Amino acid sequence: GHCMPIDLNIEHLIRFLKRFFAAKGVYATWDHLGDISAAVDLFQTARKQVGHGLGIAYQGIGHTTPDALPAINKVAYKVSELELHIFKPNGLESDVVKPVVDTLAIGAQKLKTSTLATFNRKVRAMMAGEVFEGEEDEIP
Repeated sequence: GHCMPIDLNIEHLIRFLKRFFAAKGVYATWDHLGDISAAVDLFQTARKQVGHGLGIAYQGIGHTTPDALPAINKVAYKVSELELHIFKPNGLESDVVKPVVDTLAIGAQKLKTSTLATFNRKVRAMMAGEVFEGEEDEIP
């Protein structure tokens, strides 16, 4: 909603967040909702781009039930074409694509293992304008 009063715009964003939050199911937490709330605009843009990429227009839910069958057929065809439903223990046979690591888990582990004194020292040094040592990237 770009051409509507702020209060209505906020209501639309809140409705989007509630639906997105409900769709996450058991993985939804209030902390997660707070984290993603700033990215609502990006989520909506991504949703529109995916719809455009699949060749389906925006279908409101106000008057008729949208016909999802064309979108389902396109996705099912692509899954079959790329064999996404078949487990491949070695992943893709590609030298370019590498497996990714769970950056959130690694970051959380680093936060848990480092001391508060080290963190405070680095923050004070950064605020004082000191250039701190670059860390070696552990992600391939």
